[in-house]
Amino acid sequence: MKKLLLATAVAALSVSAAHAAPTVYGKILLTTDYVDGNLTVKKDGNKLIDEDYSTTQLNSAGSSNLTGSRIGFKGAEALTANTDLVYQLEYGIDVDADKGRNFRSRDTYIGLSNKQYGTLVAGRLSAIDDNINYAGQTVSLYDTYSTGFSVEAADKETADILGVDEGETVKFLAFWDGNRANNALTYFSPSYNGLQFMGMYVMEEKNSTDLWTESEAFGAGLKYEPTNQPFRAGATYIKSSDFSTARVSGAFDVNAATTLGALYQVTDLDKDKNENLFTLSGSYAIPATKWEAYAQGDMVKNMSGVDGLDGSRFVVGGKYGFNAATTGHLYTGYSKIEASEDGYDLDASGFGLGAGIEYKF
Repeated sequence: MKKLLLATAVAALSVSAAHAAPTVYGKILLTTDYVDGNLTVKKDGNKLIDEDYSTTQLNSAGSSNLTGSRIGFKGAEALTANTDLVYQLEYGIDVDADKGRNFRSRDTYIGLSNKQYGTLVAGRLSAIDDNINYAGQTVSLYDTYSTGFSVEAADKETADILGVDEGETVKFLAFWDGNRANNALTYFSPSYNGLQFMGMYVMEEKNSTDLWTESEAFGAGLKYEPTNQPFRAGATYIKSSDFSTARVSGAFDVNAATTLGALYQVTDLDKDKNENLFTLSGSYAIPATKWEAYAQGDMVKNMSGVDGLDGSRFVVGGKYGFNAATTGHLYTGYSKIEASEDGYDLDASGFGLGAGIEYKF
């Protein structure tokens, strides 16, 4: 009997050793956000629309699901001495809601990682330019390039100026920012003295996706992050049918407390004009405190490829590190969208203020 129990215990230990349990990880980000703004549309100087609005709401998903709450499972299983099977299942969580945006797929994949040849994964993946953003500081209400408010094209005139269909809303300055793609494959090379190559391929899409087109897509990128150096930089290019986008970004550590970042992106949407995005940011770790202050300015020329439709955003904030897992957030921002076309003038602006807490596990 004792021998039987011992054999059973050894077998159980062998199974546990052969199949490592996945790592459970995630974060909860919950903020309270207040927005106050105005939308004005004029025709030959006469006001057609003059609407004020204000909202106060809880926000845990972020404006674009970039910095929002999530839960995930990831792991690796050794296949040979140099090759591992790697996997990840990650889902967005809306802490203050019970349906809709809960458990929506983020980056979910399976693949192979080799110490000498790099990593290849397949599934639903963020575009590779999501890895090349050294300027982004904002969260929640202002994550990615959200204005913090929505402009509803409730009438034909507003829709025409914004370059969207009637009834649609506009809430992002930049059309593209590392969107996710279904049916995707991504390759990351090993790092050679801080230099890493990345590439992606997206198969022709016939179901829901975040891509601009349903055609196959290709992308390539390069980033340089040398050890013990105060700078890092990278560039990417993505092409899908008549859509293409190119990005360059970099950061420089002025000193141990101060970092400056910049990003430029040009996107061809096969429309009148290319969309041009400029971002500058800076962060400062306040000595003898747990505070880090930051500021970020974004300007977009020809939003969504519409000639003369321009946007800007300025955000300042602070992050308070309670401990390694918990961060407090305070921020305020001002966003503006303006256009002038065929006697029509559009001016949408909004002031935002938010505070919240983030816990990572």
